[in-house]
Amino acid sequence: MAKSAPPPAAPAPKKKPVVPHRTRPFWKTLPKIAALLALGLPAVLFLQFSGVGDDAPGWLFVAAALAILGTVTLIGKATEEVALYAGPLWGGLLNATFGNVTELIIAVFALSEGPKLYPVVRASITGSILGNLLLVLGAAMVYGGTKYTTQKFSRTGAHANVGMLWVTVLILSVPALVHLVAELPGLDPTLVPAAEELVEAGAGEEGPSRVERLAEAKTIAAEYTDEVTLAGAGILLGLYVLMLIFSLRTHRFLLRSDEAEHEAPEWSVKTAAAVLLGATLCVAYLSEAFVHAIDLFRESGTLDISELFLGVVVVAVVGNAAEGLVAVWVARENKMELSFQIAMGSSLQVALLVAPVLVFASGFMNGWGPGELMTLEFSLFELLSLAAAVLVAGNALSDGESNWLEGAMFLAMYVFFALVFWFHP
Repeated sequence: MAKSAPPPAAPAPKKKPVVPHRTRPFWKTLPKIAALLALGLPAVLFLQFSGVGDDAPGWLFVAAALAILGTVTLIGKATEEVALYAGPLWGGLLNATFGNVTELIIAVFALSEGPKLYPVVRASITGSILGNLLLVLGAAMVYGGTKYTTQKFSRTGAHANVGMLWVTVLILSVPALVHLVAELPGLDPTLVPAAEELVEAGAGEEGPSRVERLAEAKTIAAEYTDEVTLAGAGILLGLYVLMLIFSLRTHRFLLRSDEAEHEAPEWSVKTAAAVLLGATLCVAYLSEAFVHAIDLFRESGTLDISELFLGVVVVAVVGNAAEGLVAVWVARENKMELSFQIAMGSSLQVALLVAPVLVFASGFMNGWGPGELMTLEFSLFELLSLAAAVLVAGNALSDGESNWLEGAMFLAMYVFFALVFWFHP
């Protein structure tokens, strides 16, 4: 007897489209801190168009900073909503792209003012890395550690991220080393001859010859610094692409948090995209006002703090505050893996993406010659703070666990270096 044919296989179930799950009115889904935008934006518009902001840059600075803080929370919320529709891969890429858009926009407007604000821009890069690595992660460890004895996160992610930060610090150190060599004749005779060689001229013209040869050597060193900076920026961008492939594709199963696995969006995709676009345009306008207030402070001399403190602490905190608050809050809910990814991911994005993009942006905006290109020539105190932060983080995070005492160490390091930059002349 012939066997009957097996019944046809049931068709694979179709993937259900992502639909918004609306349980609250739209205005109730907005982050509470976004109210600062509603308060700060009208104040910025009034101060700028009335001209009062030029006479009172302090008010313009505060209003713009508060409005930026509110706008950043909208960008974060809109990015998360769009990411839920885009899926894990593109959603992760979208979060990586818009995670530090505020810092990038503020820095680009600062670059448009010319080389005079380059020290502030470089300091803001240092501050963003330090703020996320020490302040945000430390506060998250303390806040979560007061409720849970230990909290765990991926050791693989910690090793990979700390190793990438060490590579970044080493690359950022070389342009400053070139500048140091240029200031110490004889340290590298191929760049700057030794002092005894500089005075060998003859015909009684030792002084002018020494000055001319030293000036020529420093010009060569400046060109070399530009070349090293461009090479380092290109390599950092390449490492950023490789890091995205590692974290979003090949090792996503190790690094991706499961906290938002079954989360449903609260906004439609059109609403989320519109809010993201509008908030980005808004932060661009506010960043221009923020940078203008900083420039007014510098020209008037009314702000009695160093440029290092202004960039490392003030500008960096304004750009990172909203994202940092999220990282601290989720640690209290024992989501340390998510908190770690926010803080460490933001540090790496600044180092590998924002910094090199700003280098190339300065070249296109202001020129590629010595004194025109923004080099990665960080000060000694900035490099020391970065190296110390990565060293402490590497030792504390190597076991994949955290507690409140480790967080206190992170915060102590951040406060110490903030005071160092505050007292810097």
